Amino acid sequence: MHGNPGAADALAREIARVNQLTRAMLEEYVSWSGKISYGETHYVLYGDMLDFVNFRMETADSCLLMIEHRKLADSLGLSRSLLEHYLLLMLMCRGRKYFRLQDLSALSEADFKARFEKQDAELRELQAQAKTQCLAVKKYPRAKRHLMYVFDGLRSSDESDFVIPAHFFHFQEFDPEIMRLKDEDYFQYYQPKPEAKRRDRDYQQELVFRYRHYLSYDALLQCLELNDLVDSATLVRIEAHYTFLGKFLHPTHNAARDLHEHSNVHSGKTAIGMDQEYSKVAVLLAALYVCYNVAGLVDEVAGLVENAPPKYVKQAGTDALRSLTARVATDFPYFWFLFNDPPLYDRYNYCSHHASNEQLAAWGHYSNVPKECVLFDQHIYSHLERALGGWSNARCGVYTSPIS
Repeated sequence: MHGNPGAADALAREIARVNQLTRAMLEEYVSWSGKISYGETHYVLYGDMLDFVNFRMETADSCLLMIEHRKLADSLGLSRSLLEHYLLLMLMCRGRKYFRLQDLSALSEADFKARFEKQDAELRELQAQAKTQCLAVKKYPRAKRHLMYVFDGLRSSDESDFVIPAHFFHFQEFDPEIMRLKDEDYFQYYQPKPEAKRRDRDYQQELVFRYRHYLSYDALLQCLELNDLVDSATLVRIEAHYTFLGKFLHPTHNAARDLHEHSNVHSGKTAIGMDQEYSKVAVLLAALYVCYNVAGLVDEVAGLVENAPPKYVKQAGTDALRSLTARVATDFPYFWFLFNDPPLYDRYNYCSHHASNEQLAAWGHYSNVPKECVLFDQHIYSHLERALGGWSNARCGVYTSPIS
């Protein structure tokens, strides 16, 4: 793509097209609240969730401004924040299952195994007698010799079918300053009494537990999997995107430099960033991240409002919003995010390197490669650059650029 005026023009058009759809989603989201018809009972949950998304839309708007002014590394760093909030929102909207932990780390491995088998057998007996609301007991994967008791939702006191995801409360009640900072290290107007200090320490430990098991990045993945909101292949994609975007938040050698044209040129001069421009592929990548994150966030909160009991929401008014978010994966299928199918290039690439002649004959064309066969490419930027090109292979045929 470098030095090719036609390719550069095609990239510029595609960047504009992506950003236009993102802007359209933001505008429709802002006007959406006027289309919601609420029921006779007000429930603060919906206002709080819309408020949560409102601030994510502000972040997305900031990303678009940064892209416009070619501050791509900063836009990608903020997209990491959008992605993490998107994962949390999935759980706040649809994470019906929650768990309680039992710490058995004092037991030997053999005794722990025996305790687990005993607890599992007892639970099955209680379930058969309909004497428990516990769904399962499992070995907790994130701590040695802990048992995890799984339950289905926190139910409304006046509407048993209405489940409030536990992550809604975990998020609202979490305070990182209380968790991380000790009051005695900072200025205080009054010296607290010993019993107040004990309460503060207990609350701090409660927040540490809440963060470690429910709100940290690893905990979000664990809870998403527990709730069947992601499968193992989706987890792999989340890890790759999260790690790539994290390079622009945490000190990572050459992370921003590698996105520039002629990135191996070192001038030795002082500058704001580099004299060389960011590549247009990098601009498009930053735009795609914002677009897909906005669509995901909006779809989650739209689904929450659509599924609200009629006494809270009579009409969701999401038709226009849904029509825009649905376009993201269909208009830009060459970017493999979290939940869309493997792009055509990835199927072509699989055929070129791994498919046997017998498989090719059975499939007829590389576009028919089963999605289960195609593994995600962890090299996000270089992969997008290749996917935007045109390729041909004697065995697999021709792959045409999706933006040509």
